[in-house]
Amino acid sequence: MDATINGWIESARAKLGNGGIKADDLDALQQLLRSGEKRQRLLYLHTTSLSPRSGVIATTFHEPVEGWVAEIDPEATAHPYGNVQAAIRDGWRVIHFPDQRAPFEDGEIDILGYEFILEKWEEIDDR
Repeated sequence: MDATINGWIESARAKLGNGGIKADDLDALQQLLRSGEKRQRLLYLHTTSLSPRSGVIATTFHEPVEGWVAEIDPEATAHPYGNVQAAIRDGWRVIHFPDQRAPFEDGEIDILGYEFILEKWEEIDDR
């Protein structure tokens, strides 16, 4: 998208010397900016330990589109990433690490493993 906007700017500079930018030019820029809108996606990865290299036992995506319902399936065996480190290599950023005060047994509290929350900003077209 940056190359497209930079191209528009160069074109606008040339037009400034040849009579100016018109309303149609600004409409075109506005359309370019809308088409490249990025929104935050969230990925919750539940792992077997505090290490980003530990295995994933549950996954939940939270998508920024109307009507999306996030659900966790603790019985699922296939996950998009085997560990947090693999998700990081794919462009996800960790925004929340699990509480590291003390280990726990899964049966003691109502959560599944150690929860890492990751984010990624991507263009999403839900229109």
